[in-house]
Amino acid sequence: MTTRTRTTQPAPRRTRSAARALVALGLAAGLAACGDDATEDTATDPAPSSSTPTEVETTEPAPDPSEPAPSEEPPAPEAQVVEATGSAGVAEATVVAATEGGGSVSTLAFALDTEQAVADFAVELRSGLGERVSANVADLAAESPDATTYGAVAHIGCEAPTSVAIEAGEAGFEVVPALPKSTVQCLAPVTYVVLFAAPNA
Repeated sequence: MTTRTRTTQPAPRRTRSAARALVALGLAAGLAACGDDATEDTATDPAPSSSTPTEVETTEPAPDPSEPAPSEEPPAPEAQVVEATGSAGVAEATVVAATEGGGSVSTLAFALDTEQAVADFAVELRSGLGERVSANVADLAAESPDATTYGAVAHIGCEAPTSVAIEAGEAGFEVVPALPKSTVQCLAPVTYVVLFAAPNA
């Protein structure tokens, strides 16, 4: 009796496994390369520019030097010299003024030949008018050493006297201011003091 022996050859499993591994490695390498390219493309793409409106500075044109600048109205002078007429022989007088300067109107002039007389005359004056009167009295005394300085609260109102008449009487000197026709309404009254130097007899 004859015995037959069947021999079987093993399938090439290792060869196929190795081939599959190589294919997988190749695919992985290809995907990695694609990822690097995408990263490079993303990195090199410029960032989108934002369109922000630009502010334009506007400058005012420089003033034309040939055009006159607007002038402000000058303030009323604190003291001014006006013409004087009358029998006292005085040719000019000084008018000292202050808004809400106080005092009481009197046509009779007071002799301001001493410091006490000046202080008594200015005691009712306000808003610095007393100090201005004292300073102007000193100036008149220095300018006219052979005369006596007199003063009177000649007017309280809105407009200054344009001239004064100084008359010599038995009681002394009388001061009458010449006032312009009233065309101004002021919010606060102005006190006008008339000072003058009368020659000594």
